[in-house]
Formats: sequence, C-alpha cells, structure tokens
Amino acid sequence: MITGANTNIRYRGIIFHVQTEDSGRANPHIISHLFHGGTILASEKLDYSDRVDVDDLEPMVRGLIEEQHKAMLGRLKAGEFDGTIGDRLGDTAIDGGEAAKPTAPAAAKQPLKKPAREPAPASAAPRAARTFGEDIAPQQPLDEVILEYLAQKARQRRPQPAGPAARKSRKQG
Repeated sequence: MITGANTNIRYRGIIFHVQTEDSGRANPHIISHLFHGGTILASEKLDYSDRVDVDDLEPMVRGLIEEQHKAMLGRLKAGEFDGTIGDRLGDTAIDGGEAAKPTAPAAAKQPLKKPAREPAPASAAPRAARTFGEDIAPQQPLDEVILEYLAQKARQRRPQPAGPAARKSRKQG
C-alpha cells in the first residue's frame, strides 16, 4: 500500500490539517480530508478503479495522491471552504484571523461568502463559536509540544546544588 500525504497549514490564523490516502487495490479510491481539531470539514474522493490494470500502478497512484493533496490545499488557500469554516467554527474564528498570502492585492481582506442555507429550526441549540480546548491546546505540532514537555521535566529533575552545609570545607590552619 502507498503511504499518503499529510500537511498542517495555517490559514487565516488557524491550523488545519489535510490528509490524503489511498485505500489500495481492493478499494481503488483516493480520499482527501480537511480537518480542524479532529473534525472533518471537507472531503474529496477519487475513484481509479478503471486504471487498476495499468503496468506501473504505484507511480500512477502516487501521482494522483500528490495531485489531489495539492488541489485540496489550493482550495483551502483560495477560500473555497470559508463558508464551511464559518459555519463550523463561527464567523469570528476567521474574521479576526490573518488571511492566507493572497495571490492578488484585491484578495487581501474580502468578506466571507457563505452559501445560502435554510435557517436552523427554532428548537436547535445555539452553537458555540469556539472549538473545545482551543484556549488550552497550543497551536503547534504535537512533536514540539512533547519535546517542550520532556525538556521541562528534565529541568525539574536536574539535581540542584546543595547549600553551604553540603559543601566540603577546607581545613584552615
């Protein structure tokens, strides 16, 4: 099986994760997900069952994975998911965030264009505008968090120099 592609990307001040993977010859499709905090915000699936009999299947699938992964990242940077992000995280989550590097000067601070949708039923509970734990979870990769934690624990375990009573005294005389 071919390994997939994973990318953490900061968009409008928020960290998102894009994951693309192949399901193998038995289930010939490639799927990409856009995540925030473990929640899937968008998905894209490509079926390649019509091409499983090609001679060099692995390089062909690798190319499809890379192409679809780059396309998902491009769609995020282009603002294609802004409506979904606003719906799921709240408009304030990205209104105050810094936009991704725009390709044209006019794209710097455009308002979000949310798709039209029906209003929620009156019985629906109001949705929180924040993600659980966002104020306590750092916005850095997990390996950096672990390394920082281990370094802090190592500093705490380091033996402290003893006071004057523990020092060897020289005989004076």
